[in-house]
Amino acid sequence: MTFPRGKMNMPKGIEMGKKIISLAIFLALLLFFLNDPAAPQVYRYKDKNGVVHFTDTPPDGKFTRLQDEKFVPTQFPYHGNNPVIDTAPNKLEVVSKAVIGVRTPKMRGSGFLINPTGYAVTNYHVIADAGSEVKAITFDGREWNARVITTEPDKDLALIHLGSEGYPYLPLGKLTDASVGKEVYTVGNPLGLSHSVSKGIVSSVRKGMKKTTSITLIQTDAAINAGNSGGPLITPEGLVLGVVTFKAGTPHFPVQGIGFAVSSEDIIGSLSLVPAKKETATPEKSKEEKSDKKKPNE
Repeated sequence: MTFPRGKMNMPKGIEMGKKIISLAIFLALLLFFLNDPAAPQVYRYKDKNGVVHFTDTPPDGKFTRLQDEKFVPTQFPYHGNNPVIDTAPNKLEVVSKAVIGVRTPKMRGSGFLINPTGYAVTNYHVIADAGSEVKAITFDGREWNARVITTEPDKDLALIHLGSEGYPYLPLGKLTDASVGKEVYTVGNPLGLSHSVSKGIVSSVRKGMKKTTSITLIQTDAAINAGNSGGPLITPEGLVLGVVTFKAGTPHFPVQGIGFAVSSEDIIGSLSLVPAKKETATPEKSKEEKSDKKKPNE
């Protein structure tokens, strides 16, 4: 039996039903892709060593998901100045109170607060492999459970959060502040001697590469010993030029007076820091503003 070739006419009801089904399938696929958890956004994950990273890669066998959340850089502000330090008769005394001790089961080091909401910078090698067992000790002797926020292993940088508020913090300077010969200080916990201050100068500013990552190191002759890692290299004005990371030499070939700090500009760029929206007014400025407001009523 043969059938005539040509287009078969379908009842209008069946044809309309097919269109409705096709439209429904299209809308379902559209909603699937719009709600796809793999859609571009940034998530926070903890790796097998307990270190927290930010990534746009969906979780796989190498990661344990903490929580899905958009990454908002403004939650990590840094300051370009601190009025409390600017007006202090003894700036180093205030600066040392912003330096913290950092302790893990395997390491002892230092760190420093960069804003009044408890965010602090330290070295990656100080907190590497520590997972959630990171402790921070503030100048008043209080011990805090610190949470690792983000890291940059190639530059030996880490950002941690203490959950503290109201403690002194250090402003971050610029690379132009690190002129050769400039007087600088290291503050940290060498050999467990908390808040020790050493004086030196900027010996050189060196740019280099680690793997494919560019890095700027500030060389100094200020004393650096075990426990100084993660502490600040600061100017007499209280500006952070960098975070102390290592010194030259080995146990069999000791070298004195050659230490290095990762520059403040590397800290800002690698840890997703952004300028604070508004600097706090100085005490003198606040008094002037109050007196100005009172004048019209006098």
